[in-house]
Amino acid sequence: MVVTLDLLSLCFYQFNFMYFDKELPTPNFGILHSFRTCGFFEYTKGGWFDKNVYNPIISITDYYDFTLEQLEELMCHEMIHYYLAYTGKDRNCRHGKEFKKMAGIFELNYKIHITSHVDLTKYKRREGTPSLEYWWTKLFY
Repeated sequence: MVVTLDLLSLCFYQFNFMYFDKELPTPNFGILHSFRTCGFFEYTKGGWFDKNVYNPIISITDYYDFTLEQLEELMCHEMIHYYLAYTGKDRNCRHGKEFKKMAGIFELNYKIHITSHVDLTKYKRREGTPSLEYWWTKLFY
């Protein structure tokens, strides 16, 4: 499944309803083009008029051809970071005690396996993206 902004928006809306009781405001979405980083949550503080506004962004890579299950795990992982930042339980977005506690709840209640790091060998490279060998030759030659 090719990651698009529309797909990320749709997944967020559905998972926010299913797992977060529609508590999270809709963030901005981004597409990464990375083979190393599959997903990323960040928020920037401040805007033009109100310095106390937080601008959340959830980004997922389009390098891999994800299954629906893999995309759900990635999006929920980033949404846990978002939830913890939004509720003030972990504004640093770490994989600490609160993150592990919520990941355990997802595993127990929804059978969604969320880890702090992913095994990239489980993901299939999307057709048309450069191979890992290409990136290594670009880095070292």
